[in-house]
Amino acid sequence: MNFKMPANFKKAYFAELDKYKTALNENRKEDAWLYLERAHIIGQYHPVPHTGIHFRMLVYALKNWETKEIVGQVLRLLVGWFGSLMNRVPIGNTGSANMPILARKAIPEDLLGLLANADTSRTGLAGLK
Repeated sequence: MNFKMPANFKKAYFAELDKYKTALNENRKEDAWLYLERAHIIGQYHPVPHTGIHFRMLVYALKNWETKEIVGQVLRLLVGWFGSLMNRVPIGNTGSANMPILARKAIPEDLLGLLANADTSRTGLAGLK
């Protein structure tokens, strides 16, 4: 179980959130959403950051009245934390309602070093080794 987020994960996670806030302040909505997705890829291994990112995604969707995203984020808020708690997540998943909830995706190149312990050898749900 991954209760405590390591310092290097925290640093990367909060860097993405800082970029998200900057993009929002500059009205670059597409970039802002991308930074939330990247924060999700990093934070999904730990229940509190994982839940926090889905909450931020929900707030974003509500502000922009994106119905599909609102419904998707409510669902993810209800169940996502449990996968993190059990160290079983869809590696590389962006957390967006446009991506199936259990679908895996390749980890972005610049995050590979950080997520080197992600168990990419498994099919289906996996976690940190």
